[in-house]
Amino acid sequence: MRAMAVGEPLAPAPRWRRAAPLAAAALLLAVVVGGGIAAFTLSRPATSDAPAQPAPFAAPPPASPATRFDVREASGGTLTLAPASHEGQPLTVALAPDAAVEALVPLGPDAIAPGHWLTVLGEPDPVRNFVIRRIVLLRAPSAPAADGLARSPAGFTGAELTANPAWRPVLWGAVDSVAPDPAAGEGAVVATLAGPDGPVTLLLLPGVPLVAVEPWAAPVAEGDQLAIRAPAGADPADARAILVAPR
Repeated sequence: MRAMAVGEPLAPAPRWRRAAPLAAAALLLAVVVGGGIAAFTLSRPATSDAPAQPAPFAAPPPASPATRFDVREASGGTLTLAPASHEGQPLTVALAPDAAVEALVPLGPDAIAPGHWLTVLGEPDPVRNFVIRRIVLLRAPSAPAADGLARSPAGFTGAELTANPAWRPVLWGAVDSVAPDPAAGEGAVVATLAGPDGPVTLLLLPGVPLVAVEPWAAPVAEGDQLAIRAPAGADPADARAILVAPR
């Protein structure tokens, strides 16, 4: 498969459409920043130049139930939390001292290494495409669960805490190899994943919204957001695992 050159000016917020799985076909996902995040797929059968027919569209479900909160105040170990959905009254809680705390930490593409796990988060739109919003890295992923996704040591995919609950994992896989791509610019890397539909090649440029789920020792602070692995209405004081998005 011939790779696509990414050098032309891009219109804001281009869309990505998932192609149907094809035998002996490769999938190229190039993620760039420039007037928005652009992602492209190329899937081409060996015997024809005709475009691949897309599979039936189905928006993926949430990776796991999660409840999100905005931290309004923080005083020692006591937090005043407001539901991120804006439904319900603020509550004051003390988080369990033995809770495992992880955070979404921004990093650059050069941090990706073989053995890591990448999950691409996208938002479905009315024309049956996805806008790519974020890429999540797990350094010590679990074995994939029944939904195909790996989790962090505390049990998070990284999709539990997003700016919009409509964001969904749309592509994922373990990193088989990664290498610099000087032709694409300084700091660009190419990562090859074992994707759900076969090998996937990602071209990532500096500035792509890439975050890692990392252990977090700093106190939860005012302005942070947090999520717990539980359905809406669960008490965060009972949570044994917490994911934080630092302010």
